[in-house]
Amino acid sequence: MTLGLFFTRGVSLKLWVDAGLYDREKLIYEEHLKQGNFEKVYWFTYDKADKQVAKNLKNEGRLHHDIEIFEMPPIFNVPKIGSWIYSLVLPFLYISKLKECDVLKTNQMDGSWSAVIAKWLLKKPLILRTGWTVTQFWRKENKSNFKIKLYELFERFGYSNANIYIVSSLHDKLYIESKYPVKNTVVIPNFINTSIFKDMKLKRYNNRLLFVGRLNSQKNLFNLIEAISKTKYELDIYGQGELKDELHNFALKLNVKVNFKGIVSNNDLVAIYNSYNYYILPSFFEGMPKTLLEAMACGCVCIGTNVSGINEVIYHNQNGILINGVDVDALFKTLKYLDNYDRALLSQRGMESIQKNYSFYSIVNQEKELINGLFE
Repeated sequence: MTLGLFFTRGVSLKLWVDAGLYDREKLIYEEHLKQGNFEKVYWFTYDKADKQVAKNLKNEGRLHHDIEIFEMPPIFNVPKIGSWIYSLVLPFLYISKLKECDVLKTNQMDGSWSAVIAKWLLKKPLILRTGWTVTQFWRKENKSNFKIKLYELFERFGYSNANIYIVSSLHDKLYIESKYPVKNTVVIPNFINTSIFKDMKLKRYNNRLLFVGRLNSQKNLFNLIEAISKTKYELDIYGQGELKDELHNFALKLNVKVNFKGIVSNNDLVAIYNSYNYYILPSFFEGMPKTLLEAMACGCVCIGTNVSGINEVIYHNQNGILINGVDVDALFKTLKYLDNYDRALLSQRGMESIQKNYSFYSIVNQEKELINGLFE
């Protein structure tokens, strides 16, 4: 069988590599090939340079030889509108290759209409997979009602035309099934390759907190920095985002030791997680945060706000620590009493919960069973 994966609109293989996401994102498709679940996997991407990027990766032994790239032609490399136009013509442009696919799959909702059009044209089964639900996030971010309503049309269109619906969290499942005409949405959480993300028995910082993620308003980093200003801890931040300069200036103003480390590749994060006793995610809301799963798998004691997405992973004082609130005072109170928790026990239970619920091979098998069910 051959799987056709539609990348998120505007997202490319080059972007995966540049953002340090590639090593993680490729894993499930390479494992399907290794297990013989598919003979070929086609990636339909959004950059004119992706074929060359793939060639370089294969020459380095970093990309499976049976993954083929079908890139966006240069003519569509037009700011703002190019990826939208290409998303509509992609199924027609690559129709001969799509005919070879037995199963179609999306990576996110944005651009899923390309896969729906291909399904209509070729009568192929479609797996609509979304890692997070855009309109649910936008409501929490108080985006304009017009923008939300418009994107709801995209979501309704996708959910009305797929054979299988995969989401990464229970709260996504409940939200989608309450709004759209879908039932039996399947929850397959984000996976962790626990043969790589594990406790390496390294010496860990006692007085530093680790954060990994995008530097945007959702992550609640201003409140975190202010809370840390009242404690003995330093904060190390790995990631980029539009708020970097503002956060840096805010930390200087409060005289807080915050170290902005930038972006590193996903595989390089293993040693980083293993250098810290504590990982903190103070977000206002989440989907199913991969960095939280990775940090927990590496033995960090994970601290997170008691919000959807995080509280599906962390169970307070069982496998991590939940903060009872998102404001500065709530964050400070938790950090003030960190030494009262049994760090070794929380670390061990955290690793065990990842092995049980989020291991890579378990997720591959779940997806394999769903795909096989399409042809029974």
